[in-house]
Amino acid sequence: MTDMIWLYGVECRSKIGVPAAERARRQKLLVDAGLEVDIRSAAAHDDFRRAVDYGAVEKLIRAEAEAGERCLIETLAARLAAAILRAQPLVAAATIRVRKTPAVMPKTREVAVEIRRTR
Repeated sequence: MTDMIWLYGVECRSKIGVPAAERARRQKLLVDAGLEVDIRSAAAHDDFRRAVDYGAVEKLIRAEAEAGERCLIETLAARLAAAILRAQPLVAAATIRVRKTPAVMPKTREVAVEIRRTR
């Protein structure tokens, strides 16, 4: 049995985009993170120590997204999944969706990349 914990719409600012001009300023990204974890023990004991720390996951997402500069949201999604799996031993798999309003596509509301990584 695998349960899901979701963090929806974690807002980050990142220097990201293929053209250098797009990376010249920080852009708003929204990150959704789905964490596959068995929550039975935490729920049965109402014990935070047996649960995933959502606040730590949110901080990790923001820190990774706001550090450095990258061309692809694909790269960011992969790095976020790897970082979450390293930092949160209870998480068996992570689904990451990175969304942004593309500066170079004015008639497109947003683009998104979604990946799933397992241990």
